[in-house]
Amino acid sequence: MISRRFASRGLILSLLATFPAMPVLAQASPPAAAVTDPVATVRIFYDPKLVGWERRPHSKKLLGLYNAALRKSKQLNEPVSGLDFDPATGAQDADEGFQKTLRFTSEPRGADKALVKASMTLFKGQPETVIHFDLVLDGKAWKVDDISSPDPKEGWRWSTMLVEGAKGK
Repeated sequence: MISRRFASRGLILSLLATFPAMPVLAQASPPAAAVTDPVATVRIFYDPKLVGWERRPHSKKLLGLYNAALRKSKQLNEPVSGLDFDPATGAQDADEGFQKTLRFTSEPRGADKALVKASMTLFKGQPETVIHFDLVLDGKAWKVDDISSPDPKEGWRWSTMLVEGAKGK
């Protein structure tokens, strides 16, 4: 016969054993709204509760580029191109609560592609910042395939920067 003490200890241990797997499950699936709505997918990138780029819905291509740049950054022990700023804002920092200024527009680009434009004011009294998100439909879920700044003077494309970063530049 199993004692109560042993049974409860076994229950506690089995429950504790499941907790490490829970964050992995949370990372693997984006919120349901992201499945059918490109704008909802992009909104995830501005959620202050989510920490770490790996928890955001990137395409396999973009995640591969990011991981290659990250490996090179660790190898060199310094930031490389594409990893020294937040591509969702195009900056290293912003005023607290800038998310309240966010506006989104979406343009379909065929059945399996979309462009979402995020407009925001990062710092009070500064001009508006616009960031473009190129999305692809991966199965039933929208994933961000690239991020860019359309600024004619200081524009950039994140995938291009990550390629350079993976080369150590």
